[in-house]
Amino acid sequence: MVDARPFPKAVVVVADDDRATCDHIAKSLRAHGLEVVPAYGGQKAVDAVRARPVDLVILDVGMPGLGGVTACRVVKTITDDRFVPVILLTTHDELSGSAQVLRTGADDHIAKPIDDAELVARVQNMLRVKRAHDDVQVARSKLRYPSLREFQALPDHRYFHDSLERGFEDAQRNLEPMACCIIAVDDFRRLAEERGPDAANELLDGVSERLQRTIRETDIVAQFRTSDFGLLMSNTSPARALTLADRIVAEVAFEPFDAAGEIINLEISIGIGLYPSANVRSHSELLDAASIAVTRARVAGPNRVCVVQQQGYIFRPTLPGAA
Repeated sequence: MVDARPFPKAVVVVADDDRATCDHIAKSLRAHGLEVVPAYGGQKAVDAVRARPVDLVILDVGMPGLGGVTACRVVKTITDDRFVPVILLTTHDELSGSAQVLRTGADDHIAKPIDDAELVARVQNMLRVKRAHDDVQVARSKLRYPSLREFQALPDHRYFHDSLERGFEDAQRNLEPMACCIIAVDDFRRLAEERGPDAANELLDGVSERLQRTIRETDIVAQFRTSDFGLLMSNTSPARALTLADRIVAEVAFEPFDAAGEIINLEISIGIGLYPSANVRSHSELLDAASIAVTRARVAGPNRVCVVQQQGYIFRPTLPGAA
């Protein structure tokens, strides 16, 4: 039986250096209720996959620079802990058949020129495959760790992305600075394997509790990925963002946790993206900046904070006597 359930809020990254083609694909998929992240190049697609959870990636093979085949392999590497299907867009000269496409690591391909009906059908089919795969993974996880769950008392990553989009619009409209942070608990998967689900749950809840008591009332903290937290700070200068990040490191990394009767010291990495900034023109680019920053912090780590910062700041000063 075909799974006829819809795909609410499924996120699809579409990469093609030809903007007209990319935008046409995006329009076709949005018409079927999908959320589309356009990427005008292979590296942009990889950055988008690093920045947020995605459900499917479409890559043009013939992109200059980081081409579709190489980008496919990078995407598969950085998503090795989950299944993210990749569809390649090809011409007859680029890849001659399905077997050659599959050898690249891709899951399907669509020949150019693109037929919209075929595009939608293949995308929906790959999303069904992903959903089936995810259902199996959830079932296996429950068998392996029956009590492992999401962070206690925190919103999920969908809420985080929605809040980021709204917050960015407010910052643009009011000409106010904003900071987006990703807080990663390093090596959490190994800790969960070694300590078991009870300790893993207590660690997640402990980090969540410490974050909530450290941030300001106006800040938003939420689940970002399995062991990562997202933090949004409105009306926040770079100096204030760094000060709060410093406090978070002190609270989380330098104070041990009592988890299931064991004393555990965690290591974290924090990446900060800032607005306004010359290379940040949208909420997705702000998240990209934070994602790049946390990756750099992990490389330099442990317990490091990295800020991606470009010139071009414009702040609205607080005037004397202003309410």
